[in-house]
Amino acid sequence: MYTYHLPKPIIIKLADEEGFRLRQQAAEYLAANQNKTGAERGSKDEQGFGALAEMVIRNQLGMSEINPGDHPLGYDILLPSGVKLDVKCRGGALPFQEEYESSDGIAREAKHNFFARQIHAENLDTDIYLMTHLETPSSRELPGTSRQRKWTLYICGWVSKERVAREGVYLSRGSLTEQGRTWFTYRGQEIEFYNRNLNGLAGIRDLLSIEQADVEQDKSRKGDLNLTSVDAMRIAYDLIGRGVLSEKHLDFVKQQTGLEKTVKPILHPNQYFHLLKWLEEKGELSESEMNRARALFTEELFDGI
Repeated sequence: MYTYHLPKPIIIKLADEEGFRLRQQAAEYLAANQNKTGAERGSKDEQGFGALAEMVIRNQLGMSEINPGDHPLGYDILLPSGVKLDVKCRGGALPFQEEYESSDGIAREAKHNFFARQIHAENLDTDIYLMTHLETPSSRELPGTSRQRKWTLYICGWVSKERVAREGVYLSRGSLTEQGRTWFTYRGQEIEFYNRNLNGLAGIRDLLSIEQADVEQDKSRKGDLNLTSVDAMRIAYDLIGRGVLSEKHLDFVKQQTGLEKTVKPILHPNQYFHLLKWLEEKGELSESEMNRARALFTEELFDGI
C-alpha cells in the first residue's frame, strides 16, 4: 500500500553521462515515433520531454526503458499491482518551484496542466498520472549536448485520473492564466490541477507500492483549491461586487489562504483610476472614496523610456 507524503519534488539530474545517454535515446525515439496527428497533441519538444521523463522513470524502477511497439496508448507504465500509470511532463527554462514570486511580492502556487480531451477520453484508460517537470537549457531540443548542465527532471507526485476530472478546473481556449510575472491565454482546452493536491513520493520506488485500493481512495479524496490564493481573493472580490458573496466570505478566504497583502487586480491600476476620476467628475465619487482607492492602489506615471 502507498503511504501518503506531502508533494515535494524529487530531483534527478540528467547532465551526466547516463543522463545524456537517456536524452539521446529519447531523441532517437521521438524521431521514429513523433505524433503529427490528433487534436491538441503536444509539440515536438513536449513529446520529447514526455518520452524522456518516461524513460527516466522506467530506468529508476528497473524496467526496460522503452515500451514494446504494441504497448497500449492509454498509459505508459503498468505497475506490478496492475495500476496503469501515465507520465506527464512539461518543460521550461526555470526549475520547478512549489511557489513562484510575482511582481506584487505574493507567491503564486505551482500548477500542472492536462489536455481536457485526454482526461475525458475513455480509450485513454490510465488509472493515475505522474506529474513531472523538465528544466531545460534555452536551446531545449533533445538531446542537447553532453556539456549542457541544465537538464533536470522534477518528479512532483501522482493523482488519479478521476480526481483530475472531478476537481481540476477546466479552461476553454482563450482563457487567461497567470504564470509567475506574466499572463498568457491558453491555445487549447486545458485542465489546471495544483501541485499541493498531488500525492507525494518519498522516493521513486514508492510508485511500486501503489495498489488499486490506493487509486480508489484517491478518487474520493477532497483536495484544496485548484486556484492560486491570489486568484481566490480576486474571485471573492468580484463576487462581492456582483452581490453574490459578502465580506464574511472574503474574511474566510483570507483566513484559509493566509493572505494579508493587498491583491493586485488583473487590469492596470491606471485603468481603475481612470474610471474613478470619471465618476468623480460626474459627482458620483466622494473624496473619501477616492482616498480609500489610493490606499489600495498606486497610480503609475510615465517617467521616460
